[in-house]
Amino acid sequence: MSDNPFITGSLLAFATLLPSFAARPDFKTAVQPILEANCVRCHTESKIKGGLRIDTYEKLMEGGDTAEAVVPGKPSESELLLRIYLRPIDEGVMPDEGKALKPEDVAILDAWVESGAEWPKGVTLTERKPETPKRVAIPTRTPSSNADAATMLDDLLRRENTGTGVITTELIGDAAFLRRTTIDLIGRIPTMKEVREYEKWGPKRRAKLIEKLTSHPRFADRWTIFMADMLRIRSNLTGGNQLLAYIHGSLDQGKPYDQLVRELISASGRANSNPAVGYILGDDAAPMELAAATSQIFLGVRIGCAMCHDHPFDDWEQKHFYDLAAFFGKTKKVQSRRGGGGVYTTEGDEMMVLWPPEDKADPDKRKPVKPKFPFQMADSGTTPKHIKRFEAINLARAKKEAGGAESASLDALLDSVEPNVGKPGDPVLEEAKRESRLLKVHGDIYRSSELRTQLADLITDPRNDYFARAFVNRVWAELIGHGFVEPLDNFSDYNELHHPSTLDFLAQEFIASGYDIRSLVRIITLSNVYRRSSLSAEIDIELREKSELNFTAAPTRRMISEVLYDSIVIAGHLEDFKWPKEANNKEVSREIRVPTGEYTILKPDESQPVMMAEKQVIRDDGYDLESSLKINFDSVLNSKEQAEIANMRMESDEAIEAKEVAAKMAAMMQKDQERRVMKYKTKTITETFDDNPRFDSAMRMATPAPPAHFLRVFGQPARSGLGEFRDNASSLRQQLLMLNGRITHEASRVGTLEPIHRLLKKDPDLAIDWAYREILTRYPTNSEKSDARTIVNNSAEGMADLRWALLNSNEFRFLP
Repeated sequence: MSDNPFITGSLLAFATLLPSFAARPDFKTAVQPILEANCVRCHTESKIKGGLRIDTYEKLMEGGDTAEAVVPGKPSESELLLRIYLRPIDEGVMPDEGKALKPEDVAILDAWVESGAEWPKGVTLTERKPETPKRVAIPTRTPSSNADAATMLDDLLRRENTGTGVITTELIGDAAFLRRTTIDLIGRIPTMKEVREYEKWGPKRRAKLIEKLTSHPRFADRWTIFMADMLRIRSNLTGGNQLLAYIHGSLDQGKPYDQLVRELISASGRANSNPAVGYILGDDAAPMELAAATSQIFLGVRIGCAMCHDHPFDDWEQKHFYDLAAFFGKTKKVQSRRGGGGVYTTEGDEMMVLWPPEDKADPDKRKPVKPKFPFQMADSGTTPKHIKRFEAINLARAKKEAGGAESASLDALLDSVEPNVGKPGDPVLEEAKRESRLLKVHGDIYRSSELRTQLADLITDPRNDYFARAFVNRVWAELIGHGFVEPLDNFSDYNELHHPSTLDFLAQEFIASGYDIRSLVRIITLSNVYRRSSLSAEIDIELREKSELNFTAAPTRRMISEVLYDSIVIAGHLEDFKWPKEANNKEVSREIRVPTGEYTILKPDESQPVMMAEKQVIRDDGYDLESSLKINFDSVLNSKEQAEIANMRMESDEAIEAKEVAAKMAAMMQKDQERRVMKYKTKTITETFDDNPRFDSAMRMATPAPPAHFLRVFGQPARSGLGEFRDNASSLRQQLLMLNGRITHEASRVGTLEPIHRLLKKDPDLAIDWAYREILTRYPTNSEKSDARTIVNNSAEGMADLRWALLNSNEFRFLP
């Protein structure tokens, strides 16, 4: 039996959850399909992972490097089962790539081992791909609108679900739809003003709401968070904030998704002047890392697993990966040689990706790799209708941007000046020449990448089925709760695909719209599948999960962390001040360091003591894990580098190098000298501050937040690696943060400038209604109202208690 205590503990815990199964499952019909679909590809003669082969009974009984894989009659001593019982995030879990086995499959294997692990004589297991999913015919007619496309989507889904035996739930009501859609599309609960406005609209209020929300300024805020997760944007990396601002601006402008991706992949230069280059800088312009990231993020293919060897779980070969990486093989990350520093990317002349890999050949045998796109394009011989629609939209866009006139070259513009503008010393001509030189300098230093431009065109080609389907799968999962493919970035012949016809239809409509992200969101949110309600917890768990997997019932979804944060801010009116200025003055104490007037001498190797570091104000209103650095998207894109670029050309390389040497010498001399520094002492002071806080939107915070921050506690990913998704699991830490955190405390308090403060004095019952509608987007039931009257008791403190309770309810945190 395994010596790993966690494995042993997992066995005991998991065993109680296994569904019951017959005492002796049939090997050929029950056991063999599971082993061939999930286990054989890593444990055969060609791939003996962990020293274990399971393709024959004899090899299985030999076990692996660590223990006996199967002990007939003893599941608790069978290492194969112990590893299958582990959670997907645990070390040593089997299978270690893709999805975990279904509980019913685990139960079959458990029963098989328990009954003696019978294996018919002469049976050899071979790798088995999942069954090809059933497809239904996609309508050939062109939808007349997004609403019509949503109707066609619902019909396709219904036909794909025929005979599945799932439960189709009722549609949610108007108030729940308002709340769900507002949360999903603009990242917060609706305000009371929006609730009242929605109630006044007629029977087409849902379509009107979606149109309004997709045009709302916060739509770009909310979906920047989605893109930041997808692209692994980190503010603390070079170009991180600029990339975040670029994505926000692109979404705000309605930039087509294919154009956005082309700009990300092909960008060169500095983040200040070309913020899209933050994507390349995010992986240090390293060809291997960029190839893995680009494939997994934009195509949903984990070809990165073939970086060091042929893909162990798919058909990708190591040479396929190197062919793709070669598109990034001439890209260089350069540190500016000027004193101010700075990083940029440019294109070199030398191909850095060589074949064979360095561990498989001598250096003189390795040759530059010629870039080759490893993904097959769809080619039916004719242009599909959805691509014709895409081409028509692109043509219309090009005509609109051109304005009917051809753009002139720089030389043509200089030649077309007035005859009297061109004499020696003429200021107009001199300015034009300076601009021309600056453009040449820009192009010389920040060379564009022909290879990455080619790759960007191949990836975004509408005939590349991976591209549109990968993005549609992510957006669908964001709005519905799970994708057509899970994990979202693992499209593979060995991974199960649900409802392929529905996915293909949505992908085709996305392409036909000109890769319009808002159009895709509108189609999904106008559909009945988006409006499905959830099944009761009393329903059999297997049937409930099956219905959710087939999109006929909505899974339970918690607000993502940024949305939860902003919803608390909106519910508690924390986006602005809740009291008049200085109405809540408080005295607080803090420690500061002040100079004593005395000096001390430090030796060269001694560190300087902390100078004026001040401690934070001591609070008594709950611990503060919500504060973070705010980002101004406009300011991070202000470029101040043109003067520096020009200066770089004015100085010779030798002059720049001489300055660097001089600076280093000065630093070394200073390091060797003794230093005379001021002494400081600690002093406690009392200050008055106005306890009237306001909170900024989480959508504009530096990202990811620190590990202990509210956003991270509620699942914001670290974005440190590929395949990292939000953690939607509940935890005790989350509960404590909601119960005792500062933001919940401040949101609960009733400010004198809030409408509910005036209502509380005038009509307490109306104030209770107001609290429920603001926080939960519904009226209280009679029973809830009766309880609320007891809690509130006509006081601001009582209303604060009620609001605190509502904010801590599951109904607030989870979508209807």
